[in-house]
Amino acid sequence: MPEAFEEKAFPVYGPYRVYKLPIETGVKVVNPVQVSMGPKGMIFAANQSGEIYTLHDSDGDGLEDEAVLYSDLNELGLASPVGFAFSGDTVYIGTRSELRAFRDSDGDNKADVSWTVFDKMPVSDHPYEWTSALRVGPDGWIYFVLTTDSFNSGASPDPEGIRGAILKVSPDGSQWERLATGVRSIHGMDFDPQGNLFFADNKGGGNALEELNLLVPNKFYGHNVKKYEGTFEGIEAPLYGLETEIAPGGIEFNAVSNDFGGTGGNLFFAFYGPGELWNRGGVGRVAITKTSEGFKFEEFPVADIPKLSDLSFGPEGSLYVAHHGKSDYWYNVVEEKTGGFYKLVYDPSLEGKNPTQRTIKEENFTAASLENGKALFGIRACAACHAVDGETDLLGPNLKGLGKEFSQEEILDAIKDPSKIIKPSMIATRMVLKDGKVLLGRVVYSDQEKVSMMLVGNHTLEIPKDQIESSTEELKSLMYENLLAGLSEEETKNLLNYLSSL
Repeated sequence: MPEAFEEKAFPVYGPYRVYKLPIETGVKVVNPVQVSMGPKGMIFAANQSGEIYTLHDSDGDGLEDEAVLYSDLNELGLASPVGFAFSGDTVYIGTRSELRAFRDSDGDNKADVSWTVFDKMPVSDHPYEWTSALRVGPDGWIYFVLTTDSFNSGASPDPEGIRGAILKVSPDGSQWERLATGVRSIHGMDFDPQGNLFFADNKGGGNALEELNLLVPNKFYGHNVKKYEGTFEGIEAPLYGLETEIAPGGIEFNAVSNDFGGTGGNLFFAFYGPGELWNRGGVGRVAITKTSEGFKFEEFPVADIPKLSDLSFGPEGSLYVAHHGKSDYWYNVVEEKTGGFYKLVYDPSLEGKNPTQRTIKEENFTAASLENGKALFGIRACAACHAVDGETDLLGPNLKGLGKEFSQEEILDAIKDPSKIIKPSMIATRMVLKDGKVLLGRVVYSDQEKVSMMLVGNHTLEIPKDQIESSTEELKSLMYENLLAGLSEEETKNLLNYLSSL
């Protein structure tokens, strides 16, 4: 493959070369949200803006350089094509408002027939309503996820309880089932060779970990307890907590027959990384072994490529990853959107030459520093909004494991400028009631009758929707500014040490 397109800036763990696909003709690649192998072994992809296309190697050098339009969802009035699956010559795309099927009937690599398979999902104008993680199961049905509505104050009625659930629908759309509830933001599911369906759910909203789960029919997985109270007996715990990076996206099992550096049968993950403030992300893999007591997991990094949304193995065994790149985040608009694709190719000559694990810096915090930092955590009112036990939900995010996810420089940056990037589930809402009262907090639950809002002081208030005059999202963090004012350099370091030790 052309050496000119080899990308050497990213740390790689294992015998792989990373190439950036030189896509120069056809559809402009901007913020790709998925990449998958589809009919005829072609690589399909989609832009966040709605274009579905296939990638082609026009000059035979081993790297795809052309994007051919398959379908433009904008022409159908559809948006957010984050889910993809196929069966035979039929392609299924998950959009915000429906799951739709497409077919190329004349063989020109462009869809000329399409129809709705499922459109019963509650839909509002919230930007994070997705139909994601599509997979065709061993039974031929399409499995998919409708992401949570837990922090949407304007959520549409959901009498079936399907937003925040895993579902499946028959290929003709005539039948569907709700399989599990209490999920948050799943962007990847896949079946192992035995027919077990694994899925990765994002941390937050009751999820203490970046979760790897196994689908057990009719179980509740812990998110949005209030919505599903009375419908479950207990919470199905995650099988494993992912540690390679933050925010898992697409996942896919490598075929047992595809060696790819000794990873046959491993489950691969694309990680987006934390928000837009940090240029992080990566590819990870987990070796899963079935034992008499359940499953055993061993996790490895593969490559530190930032802002990945999806991945897929191609017909020749190489791994394609979608680099979502810089884009609008929540309501923060950027001037220039980016994105592209990388191809990870196994090279036997690199066996034993690249590291297989990251070098982790050992931290040795003194007891005195940690004690002083813990005291400052209380004095500076951090404890009023942040729990550290991995379970309690307060106004701000739980900080358990913070040091494993962020460097001290990143933590310090977030403290100094809390409004620079706000996690969507932590967005502040200003609500004006018809009696003139103004409330400021974050939405933790919403249905057709009421909104539950957590206010400063961690008090949750239920507000009937017929009492709300207006509700708007604030682009300012609920976290106070200047929290480090008056602290010495040593005191700031002690506070950071304590946060890193959690």
